[in-house]
Amino acid sequence: MLSLILAVLTAVGMKVSFLRKLTEVNSPDIDLLNEKMVFFRLLYRSMPSNKLQLALMILAIWLLIYIGLSIEITGKDRFIYSCVAALFASTQLIAQALRRTGQWEVLYFLPIQRIRVLIRGISLAIVVYFILKDALFFAEKLLVQEKREGSQESHINPLMILGFATMIFLAWLPYFRYFYPGTSNEDTVIMIMEYFHVPSYIQKLSPVQGEDIFITNHHPYLLILLFGRFVKLGLDLGDIRLGIAIYTLLHMVFLACVFAVSLTYLYHVGVSKKRTIALLFLLMFFPIFPLYAICMVKDTIYGALCLLFMMLMDAMVRSHGEILEKPWFMICLFLDEGLMLLTKVYAIYLLAIIGVACLLHYKKQWLRLCVTFAVPMILFQFLYLNTLLPALNVAPGGAQEALSVPFQQTARYVTEYPEEVTKKEQKALDAIIKYKYWTKCYNPKLSDDLKARYDQEATKEDLRAYFAAWWQMFKKHPGVYFEATLHNTYEYYDINKISSLVYYEWNTYLLDHPKLYADEDYLTVTHDEETAPDRYVLHQLVLIMEKVPILNLFAAVGLLPWLIIFMLLLNRRRGLREYDPVLLLPIITFLICLTSPDNGNYRYIIPIMFGLPFLFLLVFLPKEGGKNS
Repeated sequence: MLSLILAVLTAVGMKVSFLRKLTEVNSPDIDLLNEKMVFFRLLYRSMPSNKLQLALMILAIWLLIYIGLSIEITGKDRFIYSCVAALFASTQLIAQALRRTGQWEVLYFLPIQRIRVLIRGISLAIVVYFILKDALFFAEKLLVQEKREGSQESHINPLMILGFATMIFLAWLPYFRYFYPGTSNEDTVIMIMEYFHVPSYIQKLSPVQGEDIFITNHHPYLLILLFGRFVKLGLDLGDIRLGIAIYTLLHMVFLACVFAVSLTYLYHVGVSKKRTIALLFLLMFFPIFPLYAICMVKDTIYGALCLLFMMLMDAMVRSHGEILEKPWFMICLFLDEGLMLLTKVYAIYLLAIIGVACLLHYKKQWLRLCVTFAVPMILFQFLYLNTLLPALNVAPGGAQEALSVPFQQTARYVTEYPEEVTKKEQKALDAIIKYKYWTKCYNPKLSDDLKARYDQEATKEDLRAYFAAWWQMFKKHPGVYFEATLHNTYEYYDINKISSLVYYEWNTYLLDHPKLYADEDYLTVTHDEETAPDRYVLHQLVLIMEKVPILNLFAAVGLLPWLIIFMLLLNRRRGLREYDPVLLLPIITFLICLTSPDNGNYRYIIPIMFGLPFLFLLVFLPKEGGKNS
């Protein structure tokens, strides 16, 4: 009876709309100034006219709560689940308000509004609480029971890797045919332009500029060389598309091999054959994977390296650090970290955090950990960035790349409270970005336009003055800073986020600027017209998959962080918290995304998307796992 009553109240609360305007109450005898009348009219308007739909919703919630009330958990677990449910509910309400209205004031601007939000939030939190409770219970009791029977091999089977890689590659080939010679984004085109010394806006984003400087480390220099060499190969062969096609095929082989190695590792440590094959089919036929395999974009290579890193970290955890004594493992970890640093600038911060966590956990292996973590970072910072790149006339990236968050906060403050900006603050802001651009270039979800206005001649003193002004403005209106941060981040945790997941064409940046790049038409790339319908169909299939539950598990940007939290909670429930370090890379990657310039950019979370299906199977392994060798 308690579960039924709670289900009815929760279902009604879930249907309360806090975004419906007061003018939409649609009642001739209502006093719009009477909050009580407005509230109950809105409550009535929120109820679905389809009684069967409401009844089914109540039934589903009742079953969820009924099962949950029969599951015994500790008071500490109850508190943790409640906190997660409250966090989920509040973030979804904020995301919905910002997505639909662009203003978070809609959550609290009237007393009646606060009541509506509270009812909706509590109802959502109750549902999420019992979903967590039930899902963790059944995941522990059912999903982790299956294990591969028979003895495990002491070494990973190379033939299995070859077989997996071949099957994945062959399944991806039709995409190569439809999207020949491959796809890309704007960054890729800019990187190719840098390689061929074609000036663009990218050179203006570096503090080191000159007539003979065409390449910057804004995009990884190693990948500029890689992309440029294959484009040059195509030009030398008489067809630029041929060079790109060769790259695409090799990139497909590379990703297929990385996935194959990771699949074989899963099987090696005890994942059942049935689950391994299921993941193999996902990699083969879920469109997002092949569509990124045929894409010349810097993030896919880094994402594959991150997947290998997570498998290496899992091997370290399962052996309790003992595998660090094997030279081959240290070499693999060292090389993988080195390539991660060369393909993504912020990887140095990620590896530093994970390295410190490993040192604290495996103190007996401190020397080996220092060699595998600290040495690559030292070589990258001092030998590569500060010595090799300057010698090759490669300019460094600008300081503005790390300032998206404070820039967005300042821009929103200036936009909403221009009359409260003092002359001293205005002077400090003007020294790094011309004052008029703080409002003119402000985009709540993208800071690129604002960062492009950064004065590369700004000194350290100018930056210190800016942060002093930033602090003074924060003290006057801290809520604006909080709101600006939410505007630039909410799509990363909004489960209803729909975004451009992949790329369906070769970027048309050069064609879009014919006056600027009339002489660079030799770098333009086009697709075959006869395959246009096939490309369109695949595009629509991806959009459909993002809307279908279960199919969208690895397609919805805002769902991924909640899946990570679920895996952490499952480890905790099963008493396997020693495996949490394996999840450090996706956790830190997500936190870095919250400081990124673009809200909800799927390309930024590729390391999470690549790694999550593998991590799920590792989390569901039986407690005894497999061999650690």
